[in-house]
Formats: sequence, structure tokens, C-alpha cells
Amino acid sequence: MNKLTYIDDRQLDQFILRKVLSRFGSSFEVKCTDTGNEVLNLLSKNRFNRDELPDIILLDIYMNGFDNWDFLDKVQQLIPLLVKQVKVYILSASQYPEDVERARRYPCVKAFILKPITVGVLQKLMKQKGVHLKKLTANIAQN
Repeated sequence: MNKLTYIDDRQLDQFILRKVLSRFGSSFEVKCTDTGNEVLNLLSKNRFNRDELPDIILLDIYMNGFDNWDFLDKVQQLIPLLVKQVKVYILSASQYPEDVERARRYPCVKAFILKPITVGVLQKLMKQKGVHLKKLTANIAQN
């Protein structure tokens, strides 16, 4: 099963991501956390265990009490040691050009995506992993 880890301190954003994925039939196992430390520990501890590593990490760049630029520095060092490729995407409300430029300096960061995440953006991410979101039947409008 494909795995997606979302790091964001806003519970509402975590809820939205889960809801969008579930409504469109994603086969991704989604794990949400409000701290990058948990993810760093997971990557370090399971670097040889393909089944435990996420395929995609979505990262909010600004969170209270956590320096996500520091997180990216550490992930950049860990990624070459992992048994499988893990892709990192920044998902942020920041529209500062400096943030986009800084993110580009990290080879592990595949894209800088503006919030809110849309179904179209998620479909592009899933297609890169060979997974397609399936639009559910007419019940979506009723739920």
C-alpha cells in the first residue's frame, strides 16, 4: 500500500486532506502529525524497512514551535540512506517568493504547493506514484 505522511499543526488542514482523499477513493494510507520530529524518527528507524517508509511527505513550512527548514536539512541527509525513494512536497499558505526559492535549494523537495490542496493537485501527486483517484458515485454531492 502507498503511504502519505502529512506534517501540519492545523487539525483543519489535516481533516481536509483526509476528507478529499477518502471521497475520491485513494488507496493511500494517510498519517497526519503535527511535528516533524516524529517523521524524522520514523525515517531513521525504518530506513531499511520499505513497508514502513512513506512514499510521499507533505510538509507545511510554517508551524508553531517547529523549524521545518531544519526538518528539511535533516531529511535531505536521510533520504540517500533510505531503502526507497521518498518524495517531499511543501504544502503551504506562504506566497513569499523567498520561501519558494529556499525550497528549491533542497533536492528532496519536488514541488511547492499552495494551500488549500485541490483534487487536481492530489491527482497529479497520485499519478506520479501510479495511483489514480477515482471519483465516487453521485453520493458525493449528497454527503
